[in-house]
Order: sequence, then C-alpha cells, then structure tokens
Amino acid sequence: MRFLVLGSINIDMTFRVDHIVRGGETLSSDGLSVNAGGKGANQAAALGKAGMEVYFAGKMGTDGAWILDMLRSFGVDTSLSISSDDIHTGQALIQVDKAGQNCILLNAGGNKEFTRSDIDKILGHFSKGDTIILQNEINEVAYAMERASAAGLAVILNPSPFDLAISALPLHLADTLFVNEVESASLAGVSVPADDEGFRTVMDILGNMYPDTRIILTAGKNGAYCLEKNRKVSFAPIVDYPVVDTTGAGDTFCGYFLAAEAAGKDAEEALCIASKAAGIAVSRSGAMQAMPWAGEVSGE
Repeated sequence: MRFLVLGSINIDMTFRVDHIVRGGETLSSDGLSVNAGGKGANQAAALGKAGMEVYFAGKMGTDGAWILDMLRSFGVDTSLSISSDDIHTGQALIQVDKAGQNCILLNAGGNKEFTRSDIDKILGHFSKGDTIILQNEINEVAYAMERASAAGLAVILNPSPFDLAISALPLHLADTLFVNEVESASLAGVSVPADDEGFRTVMDILGNMYPDTRIILTAGKNGAYCLEKNRKVSFAPIVDYPVVDTTGAGDTFCGYFLAAEAAGKDAEEALCIASKAAGIAVSRSGAMQAMPWAGEVSGE
C-alpha cells in the first residue's frame, strides 16, 4: 500500500514560556528552537518512521528545502513536492508552556497556493488501492477529496485546524476521519464531551451523520476511540509518558494508526500502538524529531 500525504509544510519557531501569553502581555521566553513542521509533513514523517511507503506532496518556498531533506532522512519520498522562489514556506509560531501545552499561530505561505492542476498532476501518480491523507492547512481540499475518491483512493481526512470551511467539504467521501474531542464535538454540533459516555455519544452522532466513514477520536488523557462503519467501537487508554511538548502528538498518532492497520492489526491493536507512539513523542521536544521510530514503539 502506498500513502500520499497531500498537505502542509511549515517552519516552526517554538518559544518556551512560563505560560501562554495573554492579550496585551509582553513575555520573555526561556528558549527558542526552529524546527520542521506542518500537519502534512508531520504525518508523512510519522508514516516514514513507521516504515511505510509514503510520498509527501507539499508546496513551499526554497527556504523550506531543508525540511524536505529531513523528510527524506525518515524514508519519505518528496519528489512530488513543489518548490518555488515566488512563495515562502508556511510559518508556525508556537508557544509551549511549562506544562507542555501549546498554542500555535500560522501563516500559510505556499500551503494555500495549490492549484487544481498541481493536484491533478500529483494524483496522476496514484491509483486504486492507494491512500491519500489530507488536513485543513492547505487549499483545494474538497477538490482533492473528490478527485482522489473518483480515482479509487482511500481518503483519510484530519479536519484540523477546525473552522467553518469544514462544513463545506464533501465529508461523506472520507473513508476515515481523525478528530480530537474539540473537533468531534464541533462537527457533531454538541458540547465538548468530558467522559467515556460523552465520547461514545459524539461518535454515535457522527456515525449517523457519516455512515460510510470510520471515526477515529483522540481524547487526550481519556484515551482514543475508533467507530467502525459497522458501528463497532474500539478503545485504547492513554500510554502515559511525562509530557514535555505535545506538538505533533496527533500527527504521530495518525501516522502510526494507519501504519499498524496496513500491517494487519485490528482497530484496537492499532489504537494501542498509535497511543504508545504518541506518548513517546510528547515526552520529547519538537515534532518530527520527537516522533519515535518503529523499533522504539515495538520494543525491538
């Protein structure tokens, strides 16, 4: 199985702070690091580190060439990415507080410069049996979903960051949706759940809304759930590691879940493997660099 990640690539500037800066406040940071990021590139990195055949197609300026080098070091094929002197690579300004929680300010750069011609050219390299993974950090997501579905690709969507544009997407074409507790509640039109019963209720609502779509719900310390198309629910508890930085945890989970499934694991096993991978990732600083290799997750 081949994976295509059509998605965002960012240069992440991460400031370590005592607390997330408040409106009108000027705050000195305890440290600054510049790293590779973007949900698309992160998910491709996770799949690469998990040992999958994965292609990353992003759009960026030449200032992002070093990120492509890094992805290649993780086993990711970047030959379908588009680089131009006329645009700049997406930027992310990240604050990480002393508890390891973060907030992120984005500037899209090349991530919002995809043309339909770009997407058609990229998809021309794939066919039925392949899988495309999309997020909400690039433009023309609806077009990519429609074209990929028509070509017989499995469509995986992580509708993050969640905004009003999500409701306009052809979500019924998604074979799988990866959502967290906030995104799932927004999509279902309910309050954010706080316990097992609430998470199962939200998944049931989403299952009724999108009966042909599998729902993967990550709920932080409350674990992770999978609602299959046949309405079977699987659950895995969190694998608890000391939290250093949660940046990229969801992307790690997504990549490792899909890799485990491709290796023949059932939903419950895949959830457990993905939860362990995400737990390892949050115990380290950064996004791609913090993601574990397959051997670290399996213990081999």
